[in-house]
Amino acid sequence: MQSSEILLSRSALNHNIAFFRKLVGPKTKFVAVVKSNAYGHGLIPVASIALDSGADILGVNSLEEAMILRDHFPKATILIMGSIPKLQARYRELEDENFWVLVSRIEEIKIISTLKHRPKIHIKIDTGMSRLGASMDSVEELAKEIKFLKLPLDGIATHFASTEDFTEHSYSMKQLEKFESAIETFKRFGFIDLIRHCASSASAMLFSEARMDLVRVGISLYGLWPSLETKLSLSQMKKEIGSLKPALTWKTKIQHIQNLPQGTFVGYGSTYKTTHPTKLAVVPVGYYEGLDRKLSNQGYMLIHGERAKILGRICMNMTMLDITNIPDAKLGDEVVVLGNSGNEWITADDHANWANTINYEIVTKILSLFPRTIVD
Repeated sequence: MQSSEILLSRSALNHNIAFFRKLVGPKTKFVAVVKSNAYGHGLIPVASIALDSGADILGVNSLEEAMILRDHFPKATILIMGSIPKLQARYRELEDENFWVLVSRIEEIKIISTLKHRPKIHIKIDTGMSRLGASMDSVEELAKEIKFLKLPLDGIATHFASTEDFTEHSYSMKQLEKFESAIETFKRFGFIDLIRHCASSASAMLFSEARMDLVRVGISLYGLWPSLETKLSLSQMKKEIGSLKPALTWKTKIQHIQNLPQGTFVGYGSTYKTTHPTKLAVVPVGYYEGLDRKLSNQGYMLIHGERAKILGRICMNMTMLDITNIPDAKLGDEVVVLGNSGNEWITADDHANWANTINYEIVTKILSLFPRTIVD
């Protein structure tokens, strides 16, 4: 028996792409960020739906992801946003004019510029993330050297560090000012037609001035809000931009049922002890399948439209549920890990709150081996 069924809603993805299309307007290109197995939703099915829905570009982290997409979508434009390991040894794999590559160092530009069918080169500027990107202190010298060496440059980008973490956005505004300053510096050296981009989901929603030539939409492509703070910020700014639709449903089935007397320990470490006669169901989903172990003894799943509490520690491949108050539950019945049953919902945000993490982590951890089935 397949332990899980992952359903992907075409209509929800279409809705979320239309949401951003309306928000950013026709002149701004839309990057559907499908890195990390499309945030756990399935790289190929999401990429296919996104392209059908009018996404201009697919965004990935690595060359490996880009090569997988290229096999399926020969003409798609693909933005590679992460670092490329051992670039000099593998640079021939970048010979694709429909690859857009983010670089942080002039050495990378020098190598890529030698390719016969070179990809588009976008220089990344570190405006305050302290991750990838050329430092602001080096921008003028960098622009000068690229100009002097007559190296190609097609775009310029940065990434916000904390837009989704606060309702006060002075740091993001400082980053935007730095980025605009870097753009002006490159213009002074003759780079006047660079493709400019800095906005991801939260910043695309909040700051119209950050949308520029394209937006890179990740988490909200899948119908998930970047954070509660993003919602609060929009409310404080009196911006009514509409709603998102979660695209993923995760289902499993009851594998085993047993009745436990009062005083019975459940699971590894005996962390739960029944306080009354308890009817227990076992489902074939555990931390290997992507269920966060921190949900032990506090998370829920849905059966027949009712919440069933997780009892004991989540195992590698199994989880125990209290179905005492769901008397009709039987072997083989559907169990919703993420999604809705009847009028009840269990969301990625619920899991994130219970596990003290973020919704990004909840969905990206879902086992990639499970087939993703497109519905509606």
